[in-house]
This record gives sequence, C-alpha cells and structure tokens, in this order.
Amino acid sequence: MRPGNRSRTSDWVAALRALYSEAPPDLAIFDDAVALRLLPPGLGALVRGAARAPFGTRLAHRLIGSATRGLSYGVPLRTAAIDDAVTRAAESGVRQLVVLGAGLDARAWRMPSLREVTVFELDHPDTQGFKREGTRELPPLAQEVRFCSIDFERQTIPEVLGQHAFDPSARSVWVWEGVTMYLTAEAIDATLDAVAELSKAGSTLAMTYLPREYASPWLRTVSEVGAMWIGEALRFQEDPHEIAARLKQRSFEVEQDDSATEWAERWPPREARRVRPFERLTVARRAGG
Repeated sequence: MRPGNRSRTSDWVAALRALYSEAPPDLAIFDDAVALRLLPPGLGALVRGAARAPFGTRLAHRLIGSATRGLSYGVPLRTAAIDDAVTRAAESGVRQLVVLGAGLDARAWRMPSLREVTVFELDHPDTQGFKREGTRELPPLAQEVRFCSIDFERQTIPEVLGQHAFDPSARSVWVWEGVTMYLTAEAIDATLDAVAELSKAGSTLAMTYLPREYASPWLRTVSEVGAMWIGEALRFQEDPHEIAARLKQRSFEVEQDDSATEWAERWPPREARRVRPFERLTVARRAGG
C-alpha cells in the first residue's frame, strides 16, 4: 500500500463490486450499491456507462475477466465469502467488527446483519477523508461506524483502537481483505500479534492471502510486474499450512481455508468454469471460546 495515498487497487476492487452490483441476476453475487458512491469520478462514470448500455455489464464482465485471466471473477466472490463469515460471527453475538486497511469497504453501510455491531475501520487518514465525504449523507446499517485513522509507521493498532473505545474483553471479528500480499512478513507478524493481543477467546479473523503457486509462472510474472507498475508490489505469499502455523502460534485455529473455486459454488455453472483460484481466504477462531 502506498503511504499517504489511496490505494489504486482499492479503487479498482470497489469498481468491480459496483459493477457486479449492477449486473443482471445471473452475474450478481451480492448487492453493494454503496460502492458506486465511493468511486472516484472517472471509475464511477465507467461503471454507470457499462450498467446503462445494453449488455454492457456482461461485456465488461467478459473483457475484464479475460484481461485479468479470471482474477476479476473472484473479487465479488471473495467479498461474499467474507460477508458470510462476518454474518455468522454477528449471529453468534459478536458486537465488534474491525476492518484492517478498510479502503472503500462498505460493509457497515450495506450489511443488515451488522445492526447491533460497532464497526472500527482502520486506515490511513487520506483514504478515510475521501470515504467520510462519500458516506457523509449515508446512514450506516451497522449500529455505529468509528473511523480509526492510523499511521502504521508511527502508531500501533492497540493504541489507535484504544483511543476509539474498542473493548478487548469482548469477542470481535476481524476482516483483513486483499491486503496481506502487499506487506512484508514482518508487517504481517506485527499485525497478527496485535490482533491476537486484542482478541478475546472465540473471536474470528477472516484474512485473504496469496499462495506461493497462485498462478502459472508466466502469469505470476505478469501480475508482479503489474503490481509494481501501480506502486503496490506483491511481497508476501504463503501456502495454507504455513498460514495455519502462523495463526496457531497466536492461538487461532483455522476453521475454513478455501479459494475462488469453492466460493464459485454460488456462481452460475457456466461462469464457475471461468474462475481461477488466485487468492485464498482463511477464517480462524481464537482458541478457548
């Protein structure tokens, strides 16, 4: 992630969420009407144009999917899979959701299951300033949203959450979506240490990551060059057993670890064939609860 600036990746992910929210029923995975409100003007215009044109959303779906070798198909599925984990936690009585590197995540404004949940969004002040403006007149569906601006080079997660009345004695659910691949192993360990420190037994962590063999060698090269070109180099890949071991060191037990091929079970069969398992999602529970 580029310190001091909004992430280009976050913008494009939000654009894909908005696109699929405008898609015909056989392509729509979930409804994120808020995403369109949060997009920069240029991207917003592209999505609106595609949605208004005959077959425009379907054509955009195909073109972007071909250009990304199926990567784009997994983005709405990934979000929906995490939504399921968050909803399960809320239904079990969890009343705190922490979104790490929240970007343009809109769960607090679109998920009715969060009506009794306080959402803590951690991100750089630049991103949060843009997001505050976009949601100024939009009431959240969550009980409350607390914007927790953080400079990761100078502040710690426990310090910042403590300033916003986060309760470590209560169970929580943590979402870390589409971020870890851009961080160093040291930064990931520091974040996981903070999550473990603040997580009561029974808390849930939902995090995505890239496995080492996330694509063919040539496509990995293309992905890494592309990521460097937009200023967000890919730095971290680990396989499921390594992620599980990293979490176990912090008393988290993996309950789910899957990829887009599993998420695509909710996708129409002819579309599921096009999905590629680039990224994985692990859902882990803090032991003892």
